[in-house]
Amino acid sequence: MKLKIWHKMIIGIAIPSCIAILGNVLTYKYITDVENRQGYVQIGDDLKELVLEVRRNERNFLYYKNEESLKNLHNAISNLSDSATSISPKTTKEIGKTDFLEFQNSIGKYSDLIDSLYDKYLVAREFTEKVRAEGRKLETFVSKGGHAKELTTSFILHLRLLEKNYMLFHDKKSFLELNSGLSQLTSIIPFCNECSPYIQTMKDLFKIYSQNSSMEDDIQIIGDKFEKNTKEIAIREREKISSFVKLTKRHLLIALALLCTLGPLFVYKTATYIVTPIKRLSEITKRISEGDITLRAPLKEHDETFSLAVSFNTMLDHLQLTHESLEKSLELLREKQAQLVESEKRASIGLLVSGVAHELNNPLNNISLTAETMLEDLEELDPDELKGYVQDIFSQSERAHHIVEDLLDFARARRSTVMEKQDIAGIVKGSVNLIANQLRVNNINLHLDVPEKEIFVRGNLSKLEQVFVNIFINAIQAMKDRGTLTVSIEADEENKNVHINICDTGPGISPDKLKDIFEPFFTTKPVGQGTGLGLSVSQSLIKEHGGEIEVESEEGIGTTFTVKFPLYGERGRTAASGEVPNMEQGKTG
Repeated sequence: MKLKIWHKMIIGIAIPSCIAILGNVLTYKYITDVENRQGYVQIGDDLKELVLEVRRNERNFLYYKNEESLKNLHNAISNLSDSATSISPKTTKEIGKTDFLEFQNSIGKYSDLIDSLYDKYLVAREFTEKVRAEGRKLETFVSKGGHAKELTTSFILHLRLLEKNYMLFHDKKSFLELNSGLSQLTSIIPFCNECSPYIQTMKDLFKIYSQNSSMEDDIQIIGDKFEKNTKEIAIREREKISSFVKLTKRHLLIALALLCTLGPLFVYKTATYIVTPIKRLSEITKRISEGDITLRAPLKEHDETFSLAVSFNTMLDHLQLTHESLEKSLELLREKQAQLVESEKRASIGLLVSGVAHELNNPLNNISLTAETMLEDLEELDPDELKGYVQDIFSQSERAHHIVEDLLDFARARRSTVMEKQDIAGIVKGSVNLIANQLRVNNINLHLDVPEKEIFVRGNLSKLEQVFVNIFINAIQAMKDRGTLTVSIEADEENKNVHINICDTGPGISPDKLKDIFEPFFTTKPVGQGTGLGLSVSQSLIKEHGGEIEVESEEGIGTTFTVKFPLYGERGRTAASGEVPNMEQGKTG
C-alpha cells in the first residue's frame, strides 16, 4: 500500500484518538445513564416518603377511627396517587412498568378498602352502643332480683368489665375471656329471655370486629406492599447505578489500557515508518561524507522520501561525475605543481651554478699552477717536494669534488614523496651549504644560529631543501652584492612546533606588495630576473608539511620570513627544550 508520510501520521494519531474517543463516548453514555438512574432513585425515595406518610395516617386512622383521621389518610393517599400519576411512561418503563401499574392499581384498591373499613367502623360503633345498652338492661334486671341465684351482680359486672376490655383492646385474650364469660352466662340460665339480647348483640359485635380486623389486615398488607415496592424501586435503581459505575470504571480501565499499549505502539510504528527511510538516508549521507560516493539510496517507500531518494541519487550521480572530474583535475594539478617545483628547482640550480663556477675557479687555478710548477722543476724536485705538490693537487681536486657533489645532490631528481622523520636543523645547515658560494660571490655575511642537538619534524628531505633554498636565494637576490643573511632556529615547546627565521638586510617590501608576495608569478625583480614562483612553491610545500610561513618587512631595513613546522614526537620536543648555542659565521666572497 502506497502511503504518504501524512497518511502514516494520520493513521498513527487517529487510532489512539479513536480509542480515546470511544472511551469518552462510553463514559458519557454511562454517566448520562447514572444521572437518569439518580432521577429514578429520587422518584423511588419520594414515593417512599409519601408511602410512609400514608402509613402514618393509616395507623392514626386505625387507632382513632374517626372522620378527621380518615380525611388525613385520604389526603396522603391523594398525594401518593398524584405523584405516581405524574411519572412519565418512559420512566415507568425504565423502573418496571408491570410493577408500577400494579402499584397504581393498589392505591385505588387501598383507598376503597379504607372507605369500606370506615363504614364498618360506623356499624361497629352502632353495635357497640347497642351492646352497652343491652348490658345496662342486663345489670338492671339482675339488680331487681327474681332470677336464678347463680346469676349474681358481681358476675354481670365482671362480664361488663370483660366487655370493656374487649372493646378497648380488640385482642385475642380479651376476646377469649369475654366469650368464656358469655358461655358461662348461657350455661347458668339457658332460657333467660332478658340475657339473650345482650348475648346475641355481643356475638354480632364479634362478627363485625372480625370483619374489621380482616379488612385492617388487608389494608396493612397493601400498605406493606407499598413500602416494599417503593423500597425495591430505590434499591434496584441504586444497584443499577452501582453496576453502571463499575461498568464505566471497567470500560475506562480497558480504554486506558488500550490507549497505553496500542497508543505508544501505533505511535512507535508510525514514527518507525516515517523515520526509517530518513535514517537510512542519513546513514548513507554519513558514509558518503566519509568518502564512499558509490552508495545510492534504496527506493523502497512510496512516500515523500521516494522523491527525496530519487533526487538524492541524481545528486550523487552528478557528484560522482564531478568527483571524478576533480580527481582528474587534481592529478593534473599535482603534475603541474611537480613541474613547477622542478622548474623552480632548475632555476635555483641555474642560479647556484654561477656561484659554483666562480668557486671552482680557485681550486682549478691552484691545480693548474701546481702542475706547471711541477712540470718546470720536475728534474730538480726531490721526492718530498714532489709529494707535497701532489698532495696539494689532490686537496684542491677534493675541494672541487665537494663543491660539485653538493650541487649534484640538490639537482639529483628525487622521485620519492614519502614523509619521514627528518632533522630540520641538519636540513637547514645543508641548504646553507648549497648557497654558500652565492653568499661569497655576492659579498653577503652569514649569521647562523642553529642548535647542535637534533630537532625532528615529519617531512620530505628534497621538498624541505627546496623550501629553504628558494627563500635563501630570494634573500640573496634582494640584497644585491652586499648585506647580511641571518638564519636561526627556535623550538617552541609550549605550542609543540619549531620556528625557522630567515632575515635579510635588503631594501624591504612595501605594504601594498607584501600582501601579494606569495601569489604565483608575482615578483619585485626586473623582467627576466626570477620566475615569480619561488615563494609560491615554497608556501605550497610548507602547507603540505602541515606548517605555515609568515613574512614581515620594513622598507629600508629588510625582510624576515618565519617558517613553522610541528615537532615530531617526544624526541623533537626534548631536543627543543635545551639551550640553543649561538653560532656566528662571517663569510665573504
